[in-house]
Amino acid sequence: MDTTLAASDPSVVGAQLLCYKDQEASWIKTQEQPALHMGLSDEELVELAKAGDRRAFEELVVRHQERAYSLALHMCLGDTLEAQDLTQEAFLRAFRNIGNFRGDSAFYTWLFRIVVNTCLDGRRRKLRWENLFSFWRSRSEEQEETDELEAQADPTPGSDPLAMLSSKELSRQVRKALEGLPPRQRMALQLKVIHGMSLKEISELMGAAEGTVKSHLFRATHRLQQELKDWL
Repeated sequence: MDTTLAASDPSVVGAQLLCYKDQEASWIKTQEQPALHMGLSDEELVELAKAGDRRAFEELVVRHQERAYSLALHMCLGDTLEAQDLTQEAFLRAFRNIGNFRGDSAFYTWLFRIVVNTCLDGRRRKLRWENLFSFWRSRSEEQEETDELEAQADPTPGSDPLAMLSSKELSRQVRKALEGLPPRQRMALQLKVIHGMSLKEISELMGAAEGTVKSHLFRATHRLQQELKDWL
């Protein structure tokens, strides 16, 4: 049984269900099961889920998992496996805490706030492990750079080795610059630029004033401009 969240392939997102074992949630793929409670609104599904209707929560997952995964994927800077794990963890947190949802905001706003916080927690856990393996990683990166340079010595016909190397280096620099941003600045920037959210939506999702969000966006943009000035 495939227990991973396969949302990296949007074509199967709508054909996934939750199964529960001992109050835990895991995602399985199915090609034939129809959508559950599909005619109900999010608000109605939430009330049913609060009353113990697990299929109502399954429908909420089917309805929102693609956007939740997309948000996690961007916050994980394209790491699909990490994004899948954190999306699954976020839905599990939502399932466990659905009784605490008061309806002060839309369900998806409440859910995405859980996704954001789960990703931030995951980032902190990852940084702790990365500190332990920093030496190994530095050696691996040195070997990767050596392999890239050796590969350029025998380019494929019609390729531009310098352009290829520059493109890879730019991508690396952008990723490095994003990783260097404080978590909440990076979050605000990704929600605005990648997900196209308004200041009000970002404010609600992050639980911060709009003025604070504007400050995060300004500082993140300024820092990226400084970090990438030699490439832009």
